[in-house]
Amino acid sequence: MRRARRRGFSLLEVLLATGILIGSAVVLMELASIGNRHAAAARDLARSQLICQTKLNEIVCGITPAETLRPEPLDDDPNWVVWVDVTPSENPGLMVVEVGAALQPKDRKPSARFTLARWVRSPQTDATGAASGLAGAAVPSASSGAARGGPLP
Repeated sequence: MRRARRRGFSLLEVLLATGILIGSAVVLMELASIGNRHAAAARDLARSQLICQTKLNEIVCGITPAETLRPEPLDDDPNWVVWVDVTPSENPGLMVVEVGAALQPKDRKPSARFTLARWVRSPQTDATGAASGLAGAAVPSASSGAARGGPLP
């Protein structure tokens, strides 16, 4: 008896190929979902950094007073909170201004938290750089900063 030549795939081969295709599609969908979550987290962290830098620039330029501010929602988006912490520095005539921002939706815990710190001249420092009440105290230039909250570029 001669065996007949097969001209197609068996049912087992078709089922196996279909299973591999479905498994691959599920894995790719999960990878796309993970990618979307990471992209949203990166977008939120970048927004948090921008909010901190904007608030710090307002303080340095004198638009906003350099004073400690408790966490309060932003005017344009109440899901974002911003806070300012002003502490005196070890160096006379300087203070450390730390600005923070975080995404704080009502139904979830805060996320995309970022903090930016910078040395700023104290308002009590006169134009020559000497702190009032500290005669002859020299003040180094204040342009140091530090950022916390996410990976640096």
